[in-house]
Amino acid sequence: MHLLKGIPGSIDLFGLHLPDGVKLAVSYLRVSTAAQAEVDYDAEGYSIPAQREANQRTAERLGAIIVAEFIDQGESAKTADRPDLQAMLDFLRAVGRISYVIVHKVDRLARSREDDVAITIAIRQAGAQLVSSTENIDETPSGKLLHGIMATIAEFYSSNLADEAKKGMRQKAKSGGTPGLAPLGYLNVRVRIDGREVRTIAVDPERAPLIQWMFEAYASDEWTMSQLRDELDRRGLRIPATPKRPSRPVSIQHIDKMLTNRYYIGIVTFEGVEYEGRHQALISPEVFDQVQAVRIGRAMAREKTQKHPHYLKGSVFCGRCRGRLGVSNARNRWGTIYPYFYCLGRAKQKNCTQSAVLIDVVEAAVADWWCRVQLTEVQITEIRQKVTDQLTQHQARNASELDRQQRRLKELHNQRQKLLEARYADAIPLDLFKSEQERIARDMAGASQAIERCQVESDAVMRSVDEVLLLCRSAHRLYLSAPPKIRRQLNQAVFTCFWIIDDKVSAADLKEPFARLLAADQPSEAKIESEAVTGATPAVLAAGDAPAARSPAPWDYVQRPYGALPWETQNPALPAGERGSNDVTWVDLRGFEPLTPSMRTRCATGLRHRPLQRVKL
Repeated sequence: MHLLKGIPGSIDLFGLHLPDGVKLAVSYLRVSTAAQAEVDYDAEGYSIPAQREANQRTAERLGAIIVAEFIDQGESAKTADRPDLQAMLDFLRAVGRISYVIVHKVDRLARSREDDVAITIAIRQAGAQLVSSTENIDETPSGKLLHGIMATIAEFYSSNLADEAKKGMRQKAKSGGTPGLAPLGYLNVRVRIDGREVRTIAVDPERAPLIQWMFEAYASDEWTMSQLRDELDRRGLRIPATPKRPSRPVSIQHIDKMLTNRYYIGIVTFEGVEYEGRHQALISPEVFDQVQAVRIGRAMAREKTQKHPHYLKGSVFCGRCRGRLGVSNARNRWGTIYPYFYCLGRAKQKNCTQSAVLIDVVEAAVADWWCRVQLTEVQITEIRQKVTDQLTQHQARNASELDRQQRRLKELHNQRQKLLEARYADAIPLDLFKSEQERIARDMAGASQAIERCQVESDAVMRSVDEVLLLCRSAHRLYLSAPPKIRRQLNQAVFTCFWIIDDKVSAADLKEPFARLLAADQPSEAKIESEAVTGATPAVLAAGDAPAARSPAPWDYVQRPYGALPWETQNPALPAGERGSNDVTWVDLRGFEPLTPSMRTRCATGLRHRPLQRVKL
């Protein structure tokens, strides 16, 4: 807002002395871009100086004095939430004696019919009248009619301009161009080709190397987001200044957005559709995929890595209360730092007695647990034989399957082309387009994989199988030799979690198919019947006896070698804090009754991980 000073008179209006009985007016000026604010080449009509001059002539014709001027520079009229527009309405209400609000054209005030009505009502309620310098807008019926027509035309013009702009941006994206502002690491430039000015994208020589380093550093899984932000700030990475905001360092949110932006591998995305871009890729697809793998791994672990990252975070849990284990650094009086895992649930679970454990102790315990997931020579031989048999059968079906998948892939290409044409013709909504695009992409990936499988020679498959089985034969050694980021991936691929009690791993939960693959041989029916007859008297352990006192069943060896965990023995029907008595009894349920043939399957499956049940009396 600009108050116009130097007007003589007797009325005090915010420091201005005005003559009695004079009509007061305010002037509202607006341009859509900052460049139009001081330059007289507005494609829509006039710049700020030209609008000011026209409004002044209108005020003189009305016999009014403009006491305040409100200017919105580089503000769109699609919304009424503009700073100087709102300041003008507040000014009208505060003064209470403004006669006219002068604008150059109605579309300077609003380009939405709804906003135009709301703003006009606010002006009238303040006792003022809207006046246009170039349009015959007044309070007469014909003036109101013209006002409505001009406001509708302004709304149409804005909507049509947006549609045409979007159509041009869509066509530009289809040809590999970049609609809009290029992301950090690139520059929007203008070059002359054959005498024509062409807007294109160039690599930013100052920021591009820093963006490349950021991707590679995050892909190493050795940097947290806060560490990346601080290092990029130290190296001088800044977001360029804009007319509305000064230059500033990148934030964690900005870094996370860049790490998922496929533009850096040469892909342009517009309206949910991906196109091959003409710009130079800064990141290779391999590095980008590794970055996404690290992000997914941290998300799966629900790991907040801003302070203390560790490859076991999200994989280790408290075996007493099921709480997640976090990382803390303790420092003694000599300045030595000791990193610990501690139970995050202990503050909530008052009865949890899990103490903090040194990180290297937990690392060693988890590494030792990997000895349990190695395949035996018998299992390796059986797996190899099954793969060989399956390959023999598969080769006979390869020819027909290959032809079917190739025809399927061709049909999916046709579907995608028709889907794009329907979207460009606005025949389907955007949400349906995106869901169909995702479905076709999934089906095409599946068909491509099927074709690749059909074209693979059996000898190549067996070589890969032998390599995998060789690794499975020495899983423990593989884990010990892997760097931290690979250890994280191995743990998340094979195990759901490790349960820590005191300073060791007491149990672990396997993921499928490893839970099925690594389970020991199921007991035979003769063995089940023998146990059912000879075990008529249940085995009862006195309260306080460790579950390890019994011989662990084969199917307990990997997941529950020491029996049930403390939190698994709590009565789920009772509220927290009321877990029954402290008397614990271990009862072998396998000997309570002879097994009928219909119960044998349930014994082999339902009791696989719970041959003993812990009962609180």
